[in-house]
Amino acid sequence: MKKPTLLLFINIALFLTTMAQHTITGKIIDENNQPLEFVVLTVMQNDSILKEEVVKEQGEFAVSLPVGTYSFNIIYFGKIILTREVAVTQSVNLGNLQATIGSLTLGEFVLEDTKNLIERKVDRLVFNVENTVAASGGDALDLLKITPRVKVENDKIAMIGKSGMSVMIDDRIVQLSGEELVNYLKNIPSDNISSIEVITNPPAKYSAEGNSGLINIKLKKAINNSWSADLRSSYQQATYARGSVGGNFNYRKDKLSFYTNFYYSDGSNAYQTISKVDYQEVLLKESIDGRSYFQPLNVKLGLDYSISEKISMGFLVNGTKLFPNNSPSITTSKLINQQTQEIDSLIKTNSIDNSENQRNSANYHLIFTLDTNGRKLSLDIDYFKINNQSNRYFESSTILNNGEISVGSFASANNTGNQQIENYSVNLDMEHPFKWATFNYGGRLTTTQTNNELLFFDLETGTPIFDDSQSNTFVFSENTQAAYFSAQKELTKKWEAKVGLRAENTNTKGKSITINQTNTIQYFQLFPTAYLSFVPNDSNSFSLNYGRRINRPSFSLLNPFRIIYNPYSFYEGNPFLLPSFSHNVELEYMYKDFWVNTLYFSKLENDFEQVSLVDSSSIVMRAVPKNFIENSTVGLTENITVNPFKFLKTNFSIDVFYSHTTSSKDFALNLLSGWNGGLSISNDITLNKSKTAFFNVSYFYVTNGVSNLDRNNDFDQLDVALKILFWKEKVKLTIAGNDLLSSNRPEYTSVTNGIKNSFRNYSDYRFFRISISYNFGGTPKDNEQRENKNSEELNRTN
Repeated sequence: MKKPTLLLFINIALFLTTMAQHTITGKIIDENNQPLEFVVLTVMQNDSILKEEVVKEQGEFAVSLPVGTYSFNIIYFGKIILTREVAVTQSVNLGNLQATIGSLTLGEFVLEDTKNLIERKVDRLVFNVENTVAASGGDALDLLKITPRVKVENDKIAMIGKSGMSVMIDDRIVQLSGEELVNYLKNIPSDNISSIEVITNPPAKYSAEGNSGLINIKLKKAINNSWSADLRSSYQQATYARGSVGGNFNYRKDKLSFYTNFYYSDGSNAYQTISKVDYQEVLLKESIDGRSYFQPLNVKLGLDYSISEKISMGFLVNGTKLFPNNSPSITTSKLINQQTQEIDSLIKTNSIDNSENQRNSANYHLIFTLDTNGRKLSLDIDYFKINNQSNRYFESSTILNNGEISVGSFASANNTGNQQIENYSVNLDMEHPFKWATFNYGGRLTTTQTNNELLFFDLETGTPIFDDSQSNTFVFSENTQAAYFSAQKELTKKWEAKVGLRAENTNTKGKSITINQTNTIQYFQLFPTAYLSFVPNDSNSFSLNYGRRINRPSFSLLNPFRIIYNPYSFYEGNPFLLPSFSHNVELEYMYKDFWVNTLYFSKLENDFEQVSLVDSSSIVMRAVPKNFIENSTVGLTENITVNPFKFLKTNFSIDVFYSHTTSSKDFALNLLSGWNGGLSISNDITLNKSKTAFFNVSYFYVTNGVSNLDRNNDFDQLDVALKILFWKEKVKLTIAGNDLLSSNRPEYTSVTNGIKNSFRNYSDYRFFRISISYNFGGTPKDNEQRENKNSEELNRTN
């Protein structure tokens, strides 16, 4: 590989650069020579705090510092009890540092309530990660792996029992998805995270888009006059190699906060798709073997400024460039005689896909704190623009069973596409507490414009010939106005309630200029939410919630353009596609910090998905998105966290559900119902007393069952990982093996027009990865970073 090898050398070089640090160790004891716990160590230089951390058990500490002179301050319950000047020229053990606390009285201490590891609020579950040892030496993705109701598989984040999920940082949506989101979370040290909020049924304040949940990562408050940075690199080997580098820099001085990060990756991934269509006389068996290249560069830059104690403002710009690469694939289509089981003919298609993508987004925000009672007004203005360039070349021939090429079967063509998406939005939010209740209200305006130009050139003669019958220019616009209101009240010390209502009015217009076809749609919808929680004591809690959601089709699904893959297969969009709606109810019971039970019900109305329509007379398969699904699902999830041994922590989750699906169209099955489920278990083993070496073994299994109108087989996956922390946990080295048995190969079977068809996808999940990260600087990188408010529109561009 051209760049992954270089990135591997960068990986090694990054590891070696950390050796310039010197480790200072010691032990803090009291006047009775007993080790002090609950002690905070701060390291200062030039009146600036460079490091601040809680001393380990037995009063021991270890910090990594470059050459210089520093002031070590020992703080006990908010009071400085010892100061020591330390000149660092080499690694040294300071021995016992004796502090005097006998003169302090309880009145001088600043005591804080110790929160439970997991606590229930009226509309969300809160995982207080700063109260667990897992918060040390890892990253945000490590913590999500042990968060209740959340699963992380193959670097994909999902919520158990939900079709999707979005991530927020300090209540602001992160405008990233897929691999970009995962790498962004890997750049947030777990030590900087205070809590993770799991919102399975988002309140009225958030967009009603998608039958999904929200994860809100709350960062610790930043220390003023500080800076921090980190670097990260990884090398991954599957069928092909991939590598990546990334980093962050954060700076805070008085009223100014600045933050930036970057991520670059290069490499490729093998994939395979196998499909079967079981006609009465012929079995069409098709396999696609391809190599997908991926070379993204992402840069983010943000600035916040406090104009006064009440007013702050800032901006955020984000740019992503996906560099063009040729991704080849070979499609082999076999026509097998059902009587003789012999191959009648074979169609071989060679194709090369070249795509280039550029995304730019910007956010301006203003926060006005009206008074000390909690009234706060927030304004967000967002913009994004996406430019997708695609170029697909293919040629195919039919080979008869005698080995000869069928006369007139040769086909060759070139598809080119240019898609531009532009979005503007304005969001206004007001938090308004009263003595008897807390209100939240606001509104949002958003407009989106997409332009799609797709051209088809016939290359059979060797000279490109433009085919206007298979080309199209499609323009789509969408305008949405939303208003929301919610009220939250603590009824008693044990009961709390919250209700909300969101109203959205949407107008869409799609016009195919080529075929002179225009479609307009207008709809007004209400989305109520309701929550009720009961906490009788510290060991038990109950909650009940309800919410209605909408799922709008992505912009690409609305384009009626037809893409031909080979003589027997093509895809086309559907400009008449409508949004789907869902009703969601959840009843949850939580016992202490380790057992969470959730009983859920979901009703899906007018849902859409891509369906393969097959014609037995022409043996042609047409893939097109359609509204036709009505689904009801009831299920139970269990999440258990236990420590059977001091060195072992086990997280276990199980999801069992019953699905009942009907079709409103006669091309699919009228009814399909049945059970499905899955389980996962993750074991974290601490390998040493200093808790700097860990080994993880994870396994998940999905049963065979039903998914809407499809049936799926069972599949599983086994992963292992070794994590080692160096230099006072500032350097993390991780060696991981993913899908060791290569057994994550799901297959789905459905029936359309009375014809059975199935498909199986595999995306090279088995790989080996080595990664290293180095976090340096004086303080955590925990500015309250602003994220864009138009992320739901941006997600629909994928």
